[in-house]
Amino acid sequence: MTYEEEIRNRHSVRKYTDRKIEGDTLTKLQEKIDSVNSVSGLKVRLILEEPTSFGGLKTKMTGFRNAVNYMAMIGKKSDHLAKDVGYYGEDLVLYAQSLGLNTCWAMFCSKKACSGFLEDDDDYVIGIAVGYGVDQGVQHKNRPVKDVADLEGKPDWFVKGVEAAMLAPTGINAQKFRFDLVDGKVALTGGSSTLKQIDLGIVKFHFECGAGKENFQWSE
Repeated sequence: MTYEEEIRNRHSVRKYTDRKIEGDTLTKLQEKIDSVNSVSGLKVRLILEEPTSFGGLKTKMTGFRNAVNYMAMIGKKSDHLAKDVGYYGEDLVLYAQSLGLNTCWAMFCSKKACSGFLEDDDDYVIGIAVGYGVDQGVQHKNRPVKDVADLEGKPDWFVKGVEAAMLAPTGINAQKFRFDLVDGKVALTGGSSTLKQIDLGIVKFHFECGAGKENFQWSE
């Protein structure tokens, strides 16, 4: 899937209705999670009807309401785990959007509900709230494109990739990343913290959706 429509329409949603994820929608979402786990080596778990995961003070302060379902982003500890979580997690986010669901990346989502099946070399990185939103959310504000890439004289695929990346969710909407075209290859740079690495994975996925993976190579 290219997710062109989902990239344009998907926004973070923190308030959800009581409608359950079930039937064909649940089956398709779980199948997608299984597929992502198989390809990526991650151990993503879908946690349903677990109200305590978003019950802490921090999540309440950030506006979460009735968030009882989430995808627990888990994988074996490694230097690239956070970026992998961002990359493959955004695949799941956009697929969920295609099913009519809403989502929100959530650093404060508790891992308590999934701690029982974490192995010694596993790391719970972040949760992604998923469900039927009270609304469809709103578009985040963007930094000027010149802050994240120089588009002058660049090929159309590079421009489209950056445009898709600008619609990607990032921590506090900071968009602390940059794309450069160097010796015919795309370089993506940003911060080194766990959150920033997740962001880089997310925007990398968006860039590929916009640019078309067949049109370029990454520098790394």
